[in-house]
Amino acid sequence: MKNINFKLLAVMLITAGLFASCGLNRMVRNYDEGVRYTPDVNPLENHGGQVAANVEGSVQEGYFHRRAVVEITPVLKYAGGEKELETVILRGSGTTTVGTMVNRDRRSGFNLNNVISYEPDMLASELYVRAILYREGRADNARVLPERKVADGVILTSQRVKKDHLVSLAPHGYEEETIISKTANVYFAYMRHNLNWRLELNRASEAQAKIAEVTEFIQRGWELKAVDVHAWASPEGEIAFNMKLSENRASTGETYIKRLFSDKGVEMPQLNVLAKGEDFDGFMTKLNASNLPDKQAIANVINTQIAPAERERRIKDMTLIYAEIEKILEPLRRAEITVHAYEPKKTRQEISRLATSNPSELDEKELLFAATLTDNKQTQLAIYRSAQQLFPRNYKGFNNAAAILLELGEVQQAASYLERANQLAPGNGHVQNNLGVVAAWQYDDETAVSLFNAAKAQGINTDYNLGILQIRAGQYQAALSSFTGHTCKFNVALAQLMAGNERNAVNTLNCSPECAQVAYLKAVIAARNNDGAALYSNLRRSIELNADMRNIAREDREFIQFFGQSEFQDIVR
Repeated sequence: MKNINFKLLAVMLITAGLFASCGLNRMVRNYDEGVRYTPDVNPLENHGGQVAANVEGSVQEGYFHRRAVVEITPVLKYAGGEKELETVILRGSGTTTVGTMVNRDRRSGFNLNNVISYEPDMLASELYVRAILYREGRADNARVLPERKVADGVILTSQRVKKDHLVSLAPHGYEEETIISKTANVYFAYMRHNLNWRLELNRASEAQAKIAEVTEFIQRGWELKAVDVHAWASPEGEIAFNMKLSENRASTGETYIKRLFSDKGVEMPQLNVLAKGEDFDGFMTKLNASNLPDKQAIANVINTQIAPAERERRIKDMTLIYAEIEKILEPLRRAEITVHAYEPKKTRQEISRLATSNPSELDEKELLFAATLTDNKQTQLAIYRSAQQLFPRNYKGFNNAAAILLELGEVQQAASYLERANQLAPGNGHVQNNLGVVAAWQYDDETAVSLFNAAKAQGINTDYNLGILQIRAGQYQAALSSFTGHTCKFNVALAQLMAGNERNAVNTLNCSPECAQVAYLKAVIAARNNDGAALYSNLRRSIELNADMRNIAREDREFIQFFGQSEFQDIVR
Protein backbone atom coordinates (compact mmCIF):
# COMPACT_ATOMS: atom_id res chain seq x y z
CA MET A 1 0.00 0.00 0.00
CA LYS A 2 2.86 2.38 0.83
CA ASN A 3 4.55 1.58 -2.47
CA ILE A 4 1.35 2.49 -4.32
CA ASN A 5 1.18 5.87 -2.49
CA PHE A 6 4.80 6.64 -3.30
CA LYS A 7 4.21 5.85 -6.95
CA LEU A 8 1.10 8.00 -7.01
CA LEU A 9 2.98 10.92 -5.40
CA ALA A 10 5.81 10.62 -7.92
CA VAL A 11 3.35 10.62 -10.80
CA MET A 12 1.62 13.70 -9.37
CA LEU A 13 4.94 15.56 -8.99
CA ILE A 14 6.05 14.67 -12.47
CA THR A 15 2.66 15.70 -13.85
CA ALA A 16 2.79 19.03 -11.96
CA GLY A 17 6.30 19.62 -13.26
CA LEU A 18 5.16 18.85 -16.77
CA PHE A 19 2.20 21.21 -16.43
CA ALA A 20 4.49 23.94 -15.05
CA SER A 21 6.99 23.31 -17.82
CA CYS A 22 4.24 23.51 -20.39
CA GLY A 23 3.02 26.78 -18.80
CA LEU A 24 6.49 28.30 -18.91
CA ASN A 25 6.92 27.17 -22.50
CA ARG A 26 3.68 28.90 -23.42
CA MET A 27 4.96 32.06 -21.69
CA VAL A 28 8.13 31.88 -23.78
CA ARG A 29 6.17 31.37 -27.00
CA ASN A 30 3.66 34.13 -26.24
CA TYR A 31 6.10 36.65 -24.76
CA ASP A 32 5.71 39.19 -27.56
CA GLU A 33 1.92 39.33 -27.15
CA GLY A 34 1.79 38.58 -23.45
CA VAL A 35 4.06 41.39 -22.21
CA ARG A 36 4.01 44.89 -23.71
CA TYR A 37 6.44 47.73 -23.07
CA THR A 38 5.51 51.38 -23.72
CA PRO A 39 8.12 54.12 -23.08
CA ASP A 40 6.96 57.48 -21.70
CA VAL A 41 8.95 59.20 -24.45
CA ASN A 42 10.70 57.81 -27.49
CA PRO A 43 13.44 58.74 -28.13
CA LEU A 44 14.65 59.34 -24.59
CA GLU A 45 15.54 62.92 -23.66
CA ASN A 46 18.31 64.60 -21.71
CA HIS A 47 16.98 67.18 -19.24
CA GLY A 48 19.43 68.79 -16.87
CA GLY A 49 22.03 66.12 -17.58
CA GLN A 50 19.64 63.34 -16.60
CA VAL A 51 17.84 60.85 -18.85
CA ALA A 52 14.53 59.48 -17.60
CA ALA A 53 14.17 55.93 -18.94
CA ASN A 54 10.55 55.37 -17.88
CA VAL A 55 8.66 52.44 -19.36
CA GLU A 56 5.14 51.28 -18.60
CA GLY A 57 4.72 47.53 -18.79
CA SER A 58 1.57 45.44 -19.07
CA VAL A 59 0.88 41.70 -18.77
CA GLN A 60 -2.10 40.37 -20.69
CA GLU A 61 -4.87 38.34 -19.05
CA GLY A 62 -4.20 34.58 -19.03
CA TYR A 63 -0.52 34.92 -19.85
CA PHE A 64 1.28 34.58 -16.53
CA HIS A 65 1.63 31.13 -14.92
CA ARG A 66 0.89 31.20 -11.21
CA ARG A 67 4.22 29.54 -10.31
CA ALA A 68 6.35 31.62 -12.70
CA VAL A 69 8.87 34.34 -11.91
CA VAL A 70 10.11 36.85 -14.51
CA GLU A 71 13.09 39.16 -13.93
CA ILE A 72 13.07 42.18 -16.26
CA THR A 73 16.15 44.39 -16.64
CA PRO A 74 16.22 47.55 -18.81
CA VAL A 75 19.55 48.02 -20.58
CA LEU A 76 20.77 51.16 -22.36
CA LYS A 77 23.12 50.11 -25.16
CA TYR A 78 25.53 52.50 -26.85
CA ALA A 79 28.80 52.39 -28.74
CA GLY A 80 30.91 52.78 -25.61
CA GLY A 81 29.18 49.92 -23.80
CA GLU A 82 25.93 49.39 -22.01
CA LYS A 83 24.31 50.30 -18.72
CA GLU A 84 22.07 47.83 -16.91
CA LEU A 85 19.32 49.51 -14.93
CA GLU A 86 17.28 48.36 -11.95
CA THR A 87 15.73 44.90 -12.31
CA VAL A 88 12.00 44.46 -11.70
CA ILE A 89 10.66 41.05 -10.58
CA LEU A 90 7.19 39.82 -11.58
CA ARG A 91 5.81 36.76 -9.83
CA GLY A 92 2.78 34.58 -10.24
CA SER A 93 -0.02 34.39 -7.69
CA GLY A 94 1.20 30.99 -6.46
CA THR A 95 4.68 32.22 -5.50
CA THR A 96 6.13 33.75 -2.35
CA THR A 97 9.12 35.44 -4.01
CA VAL A 98 9.60 39.18 -3.42
CA GLY A 99 8.29 41.13 -6.40
CA THR A 100 5.20 42.49 -8.11
CA MET A 101 2.44 39.84 -8.15
CA VAL A 102 0.72 39.27 -11.49
CA ASN A 103 -2.79 37.85 -11.39
CA ARG A 104 -3.37 35.40 -14.25
CA ASP A 105 -7.08 36.21 -14.37
CA ARG A 106 -6.75 39.88 -15.33
CA ARG A 107 -4.49 42.35 -17.09
CA SER A 108 -1.72 43.63 -14.81
CA GLY A 109 0.63 46.61 -15.02
CA PHE A 110 4.11 47.42 -13.80
CA ASN A 111 6.68 50.20 -14.26
CA LEU A 112 10.33 50.25 -15.23
CA ASN A 113 11.37 53.73 -14.08
CA ASN A 114 15.02 54.79 -14.05
CA VAL A 115 17.02 58.00 -14.22
CA ILE A 116 20.44 57.86 -15.84
CA SER A 117 23.22 60.42 -15.72
CA TYR A 118 23.94 61.32 -19.31
CA GLU A 119 27.24 60.40 -20.90
CA PRO A 120 28.24 61.57 -24.41
CA ASP A 121 28.29 58.01 -25.81
CA MET A 122 24.59 57.69 -24.97
CA LEU A 123 23.60 60.03 -27.83
CA ALA A 124 23.36 57.16 -30.31
CA SER A 125 21.86 54.60 -27.96
CA GLU A 126 18.93 52.21 -27.67
CA LEU A 127 16.94 51.10 -24.66
CA TYR A 128 16.33 47.36 -24.50
CA VAL A 129 14.58 45.07 -22.06
CA ARG A 130 16.16 41.77 -21.07
CA ALA A 131 14.12 39.18 -19.22
CA ILE A 132 14.55 35.70 -17.79
CA LEU A 133 11.76 33.29 -16.84
CA TYR A 134 11.86 30.46 -14.34
CA ARG A 135 9.70 28.45 -12.01
CA GLU A 136 9.95 29.66 -8.42
CA GLY A 137 12.89 27.97 -6.72
CA ARG A 138 14.46 27.00 -10.06
CA ALA A 139 16.37 30.17 -11.01
CA ASP A 140 19.27 27.94 -12.01
CA ASN A 141 17.09 26.60 -14.82
CA ALA A 142 15.93 30.00 -16.13
CA ARG A 143 14.86 30.60 -19.74
CA VAL A 144 16.19 33.70 -21.47
CA LEU A 145 13.38 35.59 -23.13
CA PRO A 146 13.99 37.43 -26.42
CA GLU A 147 15.62 40.83 -25.94
CA ARG A 148 13.16 43.61 -26.75
CA LYS A 149 14.00 47.11 -27.99
CA VAL A 150 11.66 49.69 -26.44
CA ALA A 151 13.13 53.12 -27.19
CA ASP A 152 15.84 55.05 -28.97
CA GLY A 153 17.93 57.72 -27.34
CA VAL A 154 19.02 60.27 -26.45
CA ILE A 155 17.69 63.66 -27.60
CA LEU A 156 20.01 66.50 -26.56
CA THR A 157 17.95 69.49 -27.66
CA SER A 158 17.71 70.92 -24.13
CA GLN A 159 21.50 71.05 -23.92
CA ARG A 160 22.06 72.82 -27.23
CA VAL A 161 22.16 76.30 -25.72
CA LYS A 162 23.77 79.08 -27.69
CA LYS A 163 26.97 80.51 -26.25
CA ASP A 164 25.76 84.09 -26.38
CA HIS A 165 26.35 84.88 -22.73
CA LEU A 166 26.50 88.59 -22.03
CA VAL A 167 30.06 89.70 -21.35
CA SER A 168 30.80 92.70 -19.16
CA LEU A 169 32.99 95.61 -20.24
CA ALA A 170 34.48 97.73 -17.48
CA PRO A 171 33.39 101.37 -18.01
CA HIS A 172 35.91 103.61 -19.75
CA GLY A 173 35.05 106.58 -17.50
CA TYR A 174 35.62 109.06 -20.31
CA GLU A 175 33.37 112.12 -20.55
CA GLU A 176 32.89 113.51 -24.02
CA GLU A 177 31.71 116.75 -22.44
CA THR A 178 33.21 117.94 -19.17
CA ILE A 179 32.11 121.22 -17.61
CA ILE A 180 34.74 122.92 -15.45
CA SER A 181 33.52 125.66 -13.11
CA LYS A 182 35.31 128.34 -11.12
CA THR A 183 33.61 130.41 -8.41
CA ALA A 184 34.41 133.64 -6.57
CA ASN A 185 32.41 135.72 -4.10
CA VAL A 186 31.93 139.47 -3.87
CA TYR A 187 30.95 140.53 -0.32
CA PHE A 188 28.77 143.44 0.81
CA ALA A 189 28.45 145.50 3.95
CA TYR A 190 25.41 145.20 6.20
CA MET A 191 22.29 146.48 4.37
CA ARG A 192 24.46 147.66 1.41
CA HIS A 193 24.65 146.57 -2.21
CA ASN A 194 27.46 148.74 -3.55
CA LEU A 195 30.75 147.07 -4.45
CA ASN A 196 33.33 148.01 -1.79
CA TRP A 197 36.77 146.51 -2.36
CA ARG A 198 37.97 148.03 0.95
CA LEU A 199 35.59 145.70 2.83
CA GLU A 200 37.62 143.34 4.97
CA LEU A 201 36.13 140.19 3.40
CA ASN A 202 36.86 141.46 -0.13
CA ARG A 203 40.46 142.32 0.84
CA ALA A 204 41.06 138.85 2.32
CA SER A 205 43.73 136.84 0.48
CA GLU A 206 41.38 133.90 -0.08
CA ALA A 207 38.73 136.10 -1.71
CA GLN A 208 41.35 137.85 -3.84
CA ALA A 209 42.81 134.49 -4.93
CA LYS A 210 39.37 133.29 -6.04
CA ILE A 211 38.78 136.49 -8.04
CA ALA A 212 42.17 136.03 -9.70
CA GLU A 213 41.37 132.39 -10.47
CA VAL A 214 38.09 133.30 -12.14
CA THR A 215 39.80 136.06 -14.12
CA GLU A 216 42.51 133.67 -15.34
CA PHE A 217 39.87 131.05 -16.16
CA ILE A 218 37.99 133.53 -18.38
CA GLN A 219 41.20 134.23 -20.30
CA ARG A 220 42.16 130.58 -20.95
CA GLY A 221 40.45 130.57 -24.28
CA TRP A 222 38.20 127.63 -23.45
CA GLU A 223 34.70 127.63 -24.86
CA LEU A 224 32.51 129.24 -22.22
CA LYS A 225 29.12 127.73 -21.44
CA ALA A 226 27.53 130.20 -19.03
CA VAL A 227 28.05 132.56 -16.12
CA ASP A 228 25.85 132.42 -13.00
CA VAL A 229 25.44 135.34 -10.61
CA HIS A 230 23.54 134.39 -7.45
CA ALA A 231 23.09 136.86 -4.61
CA TRP A 232 21.92 136.61 -0.99
CA ALA A 233 21.21 138.71 2.09
CA SER A 234 21.90 137.65 5.67
CA PRO A 235 18.70 136.44 7.45
CA GLU A 236 18.40 138.95 10.30
CA GLY A 237 16.41 141.57 8.39
CA GLU A 238 12.83 141.82 7.16
CA ILE A 239 11.99 139.34 4.40
CA ALA A 240 10.86 141.78 1.70
CA PHE A 241 13.78 144.08 2.39
CA ASN A 242 16.22 141.17 2.18
CA MET A 243 14.71 140.06 -1.10
CA LYS A 244 15.16 143.52 -2.60
CA LEU A 245 18.65 143.73 -1.16
CA SER A 246 19.64 140.43 -2.78
CA GLU A 247 18.26 141.68 -6.11
CA ASN A 248 20.41 144.79 -5.89
CA ARG A 249 23.46 142.75 -4.96
CA ALA A 250 22.77 140.43 -7.93
CA SER A 251 22.65 143.51 -10.18
CA THR A 252 25.97 144.69 -8.76
CA GLY A 253 27.50 141.27 -9.40
CA GLU A 254 26.14 141.34 -12.96
CA THR A 255 27.68 144.75 -13.63
CA TYR A 256 31.01 143.61 -12.22
CA ILE A 257 31.25 140.43 -14.31
CA LYS A 258 30.20 142.19 -17.51
CA ARG A 259 32.90 144.81 -16.98
CA LEU A 260 35.45 142.07 -16.26
CA PHE A 261 34.63 140.27 -19.54
CA SER A 262 34.76 143.56 -21.42
CA ASP A 263 38.10 144.57 -19.89
CA LYS A 264 39.63 141.20 -20.81
CA GLY A 265 38.23 141.29 -24.33
CA VAL A 266 36.29 138.05 -23.90
CA GLU A 267 32.81 137.54 -25.30
CA MET A 268 30.20 137.10 -22.60
CA PRO A 269 28.37 133.74 -22.75
CA GLN A 270 24.88 133.14 -21.43
CA LEU A 271 24.41 135.09 -18.20
CA ASN A 272 22.08 133.76 -15.49
CA VAL A 273 21.31 136.25 -12.71
CA LEU A 274 19.29 135.14 -9.69
CA ALA A 275 18.41 136.90 -6.44
CA LYS A 276 17.90 134.26 -3.74
CA GLY A 277 16.75 136.40 -0.81
CA GLU A 278 18.02 135.68 2.67
CA ASP A 279 20.39 132.74 3.26
CA PHE A 280 18.85 131.13 6.34
CA ASP A 281 20.13 127.64 5.48
CA GLY A 282 23.65 129.01 5.07
CA PHE A 283 23.38 130.69 8.47
CA MET A 284 22.29 127.49 10.23
CA THR A 285 25.06 125.50 8.54
CA LYS A 286 27.73 127.95 9.68
CA LEU A 287 26.22 128.16 13.18
CA ASN A 288 26.30 124.41 13.63
CA ALA A 289 29.87 124.30 12.35
CA SER A 290 31.03 127.09 14.68
CA ASN A 291 32.80 126.83 18.03
CA LEU A 292 30.10 128.74 19.91
CA PRO A 293 29.49 126.92 23.21
CA ASP A 294 25.79 127.81 23.14
CA LYS A 295 25.24 127.06 19.47
CA GLN A 296 22.76 124.26 20.12
CA ALA A 297 20.65 126.46 22.43
CA ILE A 298 20.79 129.28 19.88
CA ALA A 299 19.72 126.90 17.09
CA ASN A 300 16.82 125.62 19.21
CA VAL A 301 15.57 129.15 19.95
CA ILE A 302 15.69 130.11 16.27
CA ASN A 303 14.11 126.90 14.97
CA THR A 304 11.17 127.11 17.37
CA GLN A 305 10.01 130.32 15.70
CA ILE A 306 7.38 129.47 13.10
CA ALA A 307 6.81 133.00 11.83
CA PRO A 308 9.75 134.14 9.59
CA ALA A 309 9.60 137.71 10.99
CA GLU A 310 9.95 136.48 14.57
CA ARG A 311 12.76 134.16 13.55
CA GLU A 312 14.68 137.02 11.94
CA ARG A 313 14.12 139.20 15.01
CA ARG A 314 15.57 136.47 17.19
CA ILE A 315 18.65 136.25 14.98
CA LYS A 316 19.15 140.02 15.20
CA ASP A 317 18.78 139.85 18.98
CA MET A 318 21.43 137.16 19.11
CA THR A 319 23.91 139.49 17.41
CA LEU A 320 23.62 141.82 20.41
CA ILE A 321 24.40 138.98 22.82
CA TYR A 322 26.98 137.06 20.81
CA ALA A 323 29.56 138.96 18.77
CA GLU A 324 30.36 135.70 17.01
CA ILE A 325 26.91 135.71 15.38
CA GLU A 326 27.83 138.81 13.37
CA LYS A 327 30.95 137.02 12.13
CA ILE A 328 28.72 134.19 10.92
CA LEU A 329 26.36 136.60 9.16
CA GLU A 330 29.00 138.69 7.36
CA PRO A 331 30.00 136.18 4.61
CA LEU A 332 26.33 135.47 3.84
CA ARG A 333 25.99 138.99 2.37
CA ARG A 334 27.38 138.17 -1.03
CA ALA A 335 27.09 137.73 -4.76
CA GLU A 336 28.45 134.40 -5.93
CA ILE A 337 29.91 134.46 -9.46
CA THR A 338 30.45 131.11 -11.21
CA VAL A 339 31.94 130.74 -14.68
CA HIS A 340 31.28 127.44 -16.51
CA ALA A 341 33.49 126.35 -19.42
CA TYR A 342 33.89 123.27 -21.60
CA GLU A 343 37.13 121.44 -20.95
CA PRO A 344 38.96 121.12 -24.31
CA LYS A 345 38.71 117.60 -25.71
CA LYS A 346 40.04 115.66 -28.65
CA THR A 347 37.44 114.91 -31.28
CA ARG A 348 36.13 111.39 -31.72
CA GLN A 349 38.03 111.19 -34.98
CA GLU A 350 41.27 112.21 -33.30
CA ILE A 351 40.80 109.70 -30.51
CA SER A 352 40.03 106.88 -32.98
CA ARG A 353 43.06 107.71 -35.11
CA LEU A 354 45.49 107.95 -32.20
CA ALA A 355 44.17 104.73 -30.59
CA THR A 356 45.53 102.72 -33.52
CA SER A 357 48.39 104.93 -34.73
CA ASN A 358 49.90 106.35 -31.53
CA PRO A 359 47.99 105.17 -28.43
CA SER A 360 50.58 106.65 -26.07
CA GLU A 361 49.17 110.08 -26.98
CA LEU A 362 45.93 109.16 -25.20
CA ASP A 363 45.26 108.92 -21.51
CA GLU A 364 43.73 105.76 -20.11
CA LYS A 365 40.11 106.90 -20.30
CA GLU A 366 40.51 108.17 -23.85
CA LEU A 367 42.08 104.89 -24.95
CA LEU A 368 39.35 102.74 -23.41
CA PHE A 369 36.74 105.06 -24.90
CA ALA A 370 38.32 104.66 -28.35
CA ALA A 371 37.45 100.96 -28.32
CA THR A 372 33.76 101.85 -28.16
CA LEU A 373 33.99 103.97 -31.31
CA THR A 374 34.35 100.94 -33.60
CA ASP A 375 32.37 97.75 -34.15
CA ASN A 376 35.37 95.86 -35.46
CA LYS A 377 36.25 93.25 -32.83
CA GLN A 378 39.87 92.91 -33.92
CA THR A 379 40.38 96.68 -33.70
CA GLN A 380 38.75 96.73 -30.26
CA LEU A 381 41.02 93.89 -29.16
CA ALA A 382 44.13 95.73 -30.40
CA ILE A 383 43.11 98.88 -28.50
CA TYR A 384 42.55 96.97 -25.26
CA ARG A 385 45.91 95.26 -25.66
CA SER A 386 47.50 98.72 -26.02
CA ALA A 387 45.77 99.66 -22.76
CA GLN A 388 47.34 96.60 -21.12
CA GLN A 389 50.80 97.71 -22.20
CA LEU A 390 50.42 101.41 -21.37
CA PHE A 391 48.44 100.95 -18.12
CA PRO A 392 49.45 97.51 -16.82
CA ARG A 393 48.26 98.17 -13.28
CA ASN A 394 44.66 98.71 -14.33
CA TYR A 395 42.39 95.69 -14.71
CA LYS A 396 40.19 97.26 -17.39
CA GLY A 397 42.44 96.57 -20.38
CA PHE A 398 42.70 92.90 -19.41
CA ASN A 399 39.02 92.46 -18.59
CA ASN A 400 37.77 94.20 -21.71
CA ALA A 401 40.17 92.37 -24.01
CA ALA A 402 38.92 89.11 -22.46
CA ALA A 403 35.32 90.16 -23.10
CA ILE A 404 36.08 90.69 -26.81
CA LEU A 405 37.93 87.37 -26.98
CA LEU A 406 34.90 85.61 -25.50
CA GLU A 407 32.71 87.18 -28.18
CA LEU A 408 35.19 85.80 -30.72
CA GLY A 409 35.06 82.35 -29.10
CA GLU A 410 38.70 82.38 -27.94
CA VAL A 411 38.11 81.14 -24.43
CA GLN A 412 41.64 80.09 -23.44
CA GLN A 413 43.25 83.48 -24.10
CA ALA A 414 40.26 85.17 -22.48
CA ALA A 415 40.74 83.05 -19.35
CA SER A 416 44.40 84.08 -19.17
CA TYR A 417 43.55 87.80 -19.36
CA LEU A 418 40.80 87.42 -16.77
CA GLU A 419 43.18 85.75 -14.36
CA ARG A 420 45.37 88.84 -14.57
CA ALA A 421 42.37 91.18 -14.24
CA ASN A 422 41.25 89.30 -11.14
CA GLN A 423 44.70 89.72 -9.60
CA LEU A 424 44.58 93.47 -10.21
CA ALA A 425 40.98 93.89 -9.03
CA PRO A 426 40.02 90.91 -6.87
CA GLY A 427 36.29 90.25 -6.79
CA ASN A 428 35.41 92.97 -9.32
CA GLY A 429 31.89 92.41 -10.67
CA HIS A 430 32.78 92.80 -14.36
CA VAL A 431 35.62 90.30 -14.00
CA GLN A 432 33.46 87.87 -12.01
CA ASN A 433 30.80 87.89 -14.71
CA ASN A 434 33.33 87.17 -17.45
CA LEU A 435 34.99 84.43 -15.40
CA GLY A 436 31.49 82.97 -15.06
CA VAL A 437 31.17 82.93 -18.85
CA VAL A 438 34.47 81.04 -19.11
CA ALA A 439 33.30 78.50 -16.52
CA ALA A 440 29.98 78.07 -18.34
CA TRP A 441 31.74 77.41 -21.63
CA GLN A 442 33.90 74.84 -19.87
CA TYR A 443 30.72 73.20 -18.53
CA ASP A 444 31.65 73.95 -14.93
CA ASP A 445 28.13 75.15 -14.22
CA GLU A 446 28.46 75.12 -10.42
CA THR A 447 31.40 77.54 -10.55
CA ALA A 448 29.65 79.62 -13.21
CA VAL A 449 26.54 80.07 -11.06
CA SER A 450 28.67 81.12 -8.09
CA LEU A 451 30.55 83.69 -10.17
CA PHE A 452 27.41 85.09 -11.79
CA ASN A 453 25.79 85.49 -8.38
CA ALA A 454 28.91 87.23 -7.04
CA ALA A 455 28.82 89.66 -9.97
CA LYS A 456 25.08 90.20 -9.51
CA ALA A 457 25.65 91.16 -5.88
CA GLN A 458 27.82 94.01 -7.18
CA GLY A 459 25.15 95.36 -9.48
CA ILE A 460 26.08 93.53 -12.69
CA ASN A 461 23.00 92.16 -14.46
CA THR A 462 23.77 88.46 -14.89
CA ASP A 463 20.17 87.22 -15.20
CA TYR A 464 20.50 86.22 -18.86
CA ASN A 465 23.69 84.26 -18.18
CA LEU A 466 22.05 82.49 -15.24
CA GLY A 467 19.07 81.69 -17.48
CA ILE A 468 21.31 79.80 -19.90
CA LEU A 469 22.59 77.65 -17.04
CA GLN A 470 19.03 77.09 -15.87
CA ILE A 471 18.16 75.64 -19.28
CA ARG A 472 21.06 73.21 -19.01
CA ALA A 473 19.86 72.29 -15.51
CA GLY A 474 16.37 71.53 -16.81
CA GLN A 475 14.83 74.52 -14.98
CA TYR A 476 12.94 75.91 -17.96
CA GLN A 477 10.40 78.14 -16.21
CA ALA A 478 13.16 79.63 -14.07
CA ALA A 479 15.15 80.31 -17.24
CA LEU A 480 12.20 82.12 -18.80
CA SER A 481 11.95 84.30 -15.68
CA SER A 482 15.66 85.09 -15.94
CA PHE A 483 15.18 86.00 -19.61
CA THR A 484 12.59 88.68 -18.79
CA GLY A 485 13.26 91.67 -21.00
CA HIS A 486 15.09 89.61 -23.62
CA THR A 487 13.18 88.86 -26.81
CA CYS A 488 13.99 87.43 -30.22
CA LYS A 489 16.91 85.36 -28.91
CA PHE A 490 17.65 81.70 -29.58
CA ASN A 491 18.01 80.71 -25.93
CA VAL A 492 14.66 82.27 -25.09
CA ALA A 493 13.06 80.15 -27.83
CA LEU A 494 14.84 77.03 -26.56
CA ALA A 495 13.54 77.59 -23.02
CA GLN A 496 10.04 78.16 -24.38
CA LEU A 497 10.15 74.92 -26.39
CA MET A 498 11.47 72.92 -23.45
CA ALA A 499 8.75 74.39 -21.23
CA GLY A 500 6.09 73.20 -23.69
CA ASN A 501 5.38 76.58 -25.32
CA GLU A 502 6.03 75.56 -28.92
CA ARG A 503 4.01 78.38 -30.46
CA ASN A 504 5.91 81.00 -28.45
CA ALA A 505 9.17 79.33 -29.40
CA VAL A 506 8.32 79.56 -33.11
CA ASN A 507 7.40 83.23 -32.80
CA THR A 508 10.66 83.95 -30.98
CA LEU A 509 12.71 82.11 -33.60
CA ASN A 510 10.97 83.98 -36.42
CA CYS A 511 12.12 87.34 -35.04
CA SER A 512 15.59 86.18 -33.95
CA PRO A 513 18.68 87.06 -36.01
CA GLU A 514 19.34 84.30 -38.50
CA CYS A 515 22.05 81.84 -37.52
CA ALA A 516 22.71 78.12 -37.83
CA GLN A 517 21.20 77.32 -34.44
CA VAL A 518 17.98 79.23 -35.12
CA ALA A 519 17.45 77.36 -38.40
CA TYR A 520 18.32 74.05 -36.71
CA LEU A 521 15.78 74.53 -33.91
CA LYS A 522 13.16 75.35 -36.53
CA ALA A 523 14.02 72.03 -38.18
CA VAL A 524 13.61 70.24 -34.83
CA ILE A 525 10.16 71.74 -34.32
CA ALA A 526 9.20 70.76 -37.88
CA ALA A 527 10.32 67.17 -37.22
CA ARG A 528 8.25 67.02 -34.04
CA ASN A 529 5.24 68.06 -36.14
CA ASN A 530 6.13 65.58 -38.92
CA ASP A 531 6.52 68.49 -41.35
CA GLY A 532 9.13 67.11 -43.71
CA ALA A 533 9.22 70.09 -46.05
CA ALA A 534 9.93 72.58 -43.26
CA LEU A 535 12.43 70.19 -41.69
CA TYR A 536 14.45 69.82 -44.89
CA SER A 537 14.47 73.52 -45.80
CA ASN A 538 15.51 74.65 -42.33
CA LEU A 539 18.11 71.91 -41.95
CA ARG A 540 19.66 72.84 -45.30
CA ARG A 541 19.82 76.48 -44.23
CA SER A 542 21.41 75.57 -40.90
CA ILE A 543 24.14 73.57 -42.64
CA GLU A 544 24.71 76.40 -45.15
CA LEU A 545 25.36 78.73 -42.22
CA ASN A 546 27.53 76.23 -40.32
CA ALA A 547 28.72 73.00 -41.93
CA ASP A 548 29.27 71.44 -38.48
CA MET A 549 25.49 71.15 -38.12
CA ARG A 550 25.55 68.32 -40.67
CA ASN A 551 27.37 65.97 -38.29
CA ILE A 552 25.05 66.92 -35.43
CA ALA A 553 21.92 66.29 -37.49
CA ARG A 554 23.20 62.94 -38.72
CA GLU A 555 22.96 61.46 -35.21
CA ASP A 556 20.25 63.67 -33.70
CA ARG A 557 17.37 61.46 -32.55
CA GLU A 558 15.01 64.41 -33.09
CA PHE A 559 15.11 63.32 -36.75
CA ILE A 560 15.06 59.56 -36.23
CA GLN A 561 11.78 59.07 -38.09
CA PHE A 562 13.41 60.72 -41.12
CA PHE A 563 16.72 58.82 -40.99
CA GLY A 564 15.58 56.46 -43.70
CA GLN A 565 14.34 59.18 -46.04
CA SER A 566 16.51 59.78 -49.08
CA GLU A 567 16.12 63.55 -48.89
CA PHE A 568 17.33 63.56 -45.29
CA GLN A 569 20.27 61.37 -46.23
CA ASP A 570 21.14 63.71 -49.10
CA ILE A 571 21.23 66.66 -46.69
CA VAL A 572 23.43 65.04 -44.02
CA ARG A 573 25.64 62.98 -46.33
